[in-house]
Amino acid sequence: MENGLREIMAGYERQLASDKREQRRRLLEVHERLPRYKELEDRVADISAEAAIMAACGRKEEAVPLLQELNRISEEKKKVLAEAGIPDGYLSLQYKCPDCKDTGYIGSRKCHCLMQKLTVYYYARSGIYDKLETENFDTFSFDYFYGEDLENIKRIYNAAKEFTSSFADRYCNMLFYGNVGSGKSFMSNCIVKELIDQGVPVIYVSAIRLFDILSAHKFGNRELDPTEYEALFDYPLLVIDDLGTEVESSVVNSELFNVLNERDLKSRSTIISTNLPLAKLKDLYTERLGSRILGNYEIHRFSGDDIRLKKAEVS
Repeated sequence: MENGLREIMAGYERQLASDKREQRRRLLEVHERLPRYKELEDRVADISAEAAIMAACGRKEEAVPLLQELNRISEEKKKVLAEAGIPDGYLSLQYKCPDCKDTGYIGSRKCHCLMQKLTVYYYARSGIYDKLETENFDTFSFDYFYGEDLENIKRIYNAAKEFTSSFADRYCNMLFYGNVGSGKSFMSNCIVKELIDQGVPVIYVSAIRLFDILSAHKFGNRELDPTEYEALFDYPLLVIDDLGTEVESSVVNSELFNVLNERDLKSRSTIISTNLPLAKLKDLYTERLGSRILGNYEIHRFSGDDIRLKKAEVS
């Protein structure tokens, strides 16, 4: 992760350098097209230097007329640009992301654009990023469901679509449970693809990877990149796949409760998928963790046989 973050931040540095080169190109273009503007800018440089010298020598009062002249020149510069049809702000730095000014951070907080870049990185590293191109709402098929299973998956599909369409306005968590191969991970990927396309930062972790992160943080493993741990709390959507496949640990279970509880306090959504029946899920974890999951999530049971086997039979 650390190497990935370094490369992303290097990309921001390259983008900022590109922004400045482009600003310089526009300035030279204006200088060539409008000699009067160049004369005014040169005059500003001379007056500013003179005013600075006066201020340094304690002659601030003598600098007042110079400051007034700078204000006059500033207005004339605007007039020269306007008369030439050059839009306001044309000579300013024009950032790809005006919120963070192409630095990746707003103060000490990650900008949404950095979180989105990290989303792509997390998914690429997880090995399932390519799946989003084949596992999404556009490719979802009801052909492998019949009878009550068909009606059930239609309800889940509509709930997933509602989850994405109202994501910005409605806090909601979802728990997908059911047999292996019944479509839980596919539906999670449908939601993730839709939200990523909307520009929503998402972090996906398998249960095994999640508990590795929590263990590393709990026991001070230096190999843990803190940005990945922080993302568990901060990203608008956390997807935990295959809960129940990890090694049991009361300490790490407590850490998981902290993650889910903190996300709840911040109204940040979580999707959990598991092959375990609800009774087993409640028995496997502590009472407060089980209650947190079962009591604070929309619960959707995926019924039917293994879709992958059905697809294999068809092919």
